[in-house]
Amino acid sequence: MVAAGLLLVFALAQAAANRQPDFFIYRLGAELGLRGESPYDIGRIRSHVAEQFPAQAEGPDSFVNNCGYFLPPMAVLVYAPFAVLLWPAAKVGWAIVSAVAALAITRIPGLFREPNEGLTRPRSPVWDQIVPFLMIVNFLTLAIVQVGQSTILVVGCVAAGQWCFERKRPALGVLLWSVAFIKPHVALPLIALAWYLGGWKRAAALLIAVAVLNLLAATLIGGTPLFLREYLDFLGSGHKAVAFNLVERNYEITSWNRLLFVATGRVIEQTAILTVASYAVWFGLIAARCAWAGFAPSAAWAAAAAATGAVWCPQVLAYEALMLVFVVPWLRELFDRGESFKAGRWRRLHALAVALLLAAQLVPFEIAMKAGIDFHRPLAVALLAVLVLAGPIRPRP
Repeated sequence: MVAAGLLLVFALAQAAANRQPDFFIYRLGAELGLRGESPYDIGRIRSHVAEQFPAQAEGPDSFVNNCGYFLPPMAVLVYAPFAVLLWPAAKVGWAIVSAVAALAITRIPGLFREPNEGLTRPRSPVWDQIVPFLMIVNFLTLAIVQVGQSTILVVGCVAAGQWCFERKRPALGVLLWSVAFIKPHVALPLIALAWYLGGWKRAAALLIAVAVLNLLAATLIGGTPLFLREYLDFLGSGHKAVAFNLVERNYEITSWNRLLFVATGRVIEQTAILTVASYAVWFGLIAARCAWAGFAPSAAWAAAAAATGAVWCPQVLAYEALMLVFVVPWLRELFDRGESFKAGRWRRLHALAVALLLAAQLVPFEIAMKAGIDFHRPLAVALLAVLVLAGPIRPRP
């Protein structure tokens, strides 16, 4: 509660200043969509952004010359409540929503339990207070708030949705998880996770909800569901119009191709097909790990695997590393001394290594650069992926 309150104060301070450019773009896209105009016109978006942020309009590498609206049509519905408000009021509303999402995030250490574990665990100052506080009050989340990115909302909705699933409220859980698909390349692992935790019906319901939301929004924007084609066509070339999205330009990218570029100088810019292929390889490795273990892994480990894949497989910026908070329930499991899980020095060392790699994502680039490192985030994600695949797994009851 304290962490969410502090984040609200910080978010309101950002609302009082002329900041949060990403939120401005998302709200602008929703505003255009509600008027029946395409938000995928980069020229129009940049014109509006230049008016709002004139100080960031100079030079080819400026924010204004490297921005655009890249969310799927359904995002217009998600951001519609802010689009109908004046900009000052919308920023305050966004601050409040971010704080509520942050409150949901603080509940993550207690989520992804098995049905026979019940809905409560013994109270622990570390997992109930210290860890949730650090998950919210850190450099990464504050940077997300400062630019107005959507990651806190996405992660908060997934956490709240899982809370609903564990309390037998599947319809609300599916609706909350569907919000995450405003970033579809990051949310894709949720389909597999939904299937694993709730069966094929939950996964199918999630896919249907996302499809319906996108079709409704496409009809609202373009007058026909076929407007989805414009979005899909835009995806093919849109991200290349932003220098910040290029793997050879942005040191904050966390995916495997950034680490490949650092190690070899080879440039591979991910397309939609390559992103799906990356996920296919990752989940193939996950399946092999489960087969080698000889049993179905715990829900906490499955959540950790899905979250790690969401940051490692698609070409995303550091903001999306907040998804790694879903590794925390598995980390808690690693520290658990329960009789059903093998104890020993190896497991404790593994848990410590996981914790350090999660903490590495919170280190600002400027600090890492003082040590001559400009790839600490993708390297930490790569090592975390290895630990997920090679680490101890508690069997699912």
